[in-house]
Amino acid sequence: MKVLVLGASGGVGAHLVRLATAAGHEVTAMSRTRIEVPGEARLVVDDVQREGAIDAAVVGQEAVLSALGIRRAKASNPWSDLASPPDFTSRTAALLVDAMKRHGVRRVIAVSAAGVGDSRKGLNWMMRFFIRWSNVGANYRDLEGMETVYAASGLDWCCVRPTGLKDGQVSKRVRQIDSFPFSEWISRADVADWMVEHLAADVSSNRTPIITEGRA
Repeated sequence: MKVLVLGASGGVGAHLVRLATAAGHEVTAMSRTRIEVPGEARLVVDDVQREGAIDAAVVGQEAVLSALGIRRAKASNPWSDLASPPDFTSRTAALLVDAMKRHGVRRVIAVSAAGVGDSRKGLNWMMRFFIRWSNVGANYRDLEGMETVYAASGLDWCCVRPTGLKDGQVSKRVRQIDSFPFSEWISRADVADWMVEHLAADVSSNRTPIITEGRA
């Protein structure tokens, strides 16, 4: 399958490029900065919000994997200033939907977060605190806007909602849950692996699954 990866320089995005290429897909990785990609992958260095950039990248693709998200100046500090526009992900989703429709690309799988949208009721109290009182809330509002764009698009879409993200390798033990307790974490590699494995899967019964690492 011909696959466009957005956010290819990020934690999940780098794994998406590597795993999709290893699975035999024809990968185009899009990044604002020059990054290392597998030899079989194609790198497009461009800004997703530059006029015409996404439109050009979508041409000839069969699916899109998006790991885009707004960033803070210091990722580890929930109160750090935003390093991205507060509507970066949702605005880019709108550009992507227009481009996909124009060029006949139907499938998009994007990274969201557990606690976005109708999963907010399943959040633990600590995440509720951060969303209300820190810039983590800006990320959640933007992701909710992104999901709304895809839900209204008429495309074959899925916004996967991982629990807390951590470093680590692919475990092949991903499971779906209904809430986000303190103890639930998942590696960025596992999120990417789930997305690649579901590139051609029927997700119509649950377009916003919450995923976490399975227990041994």
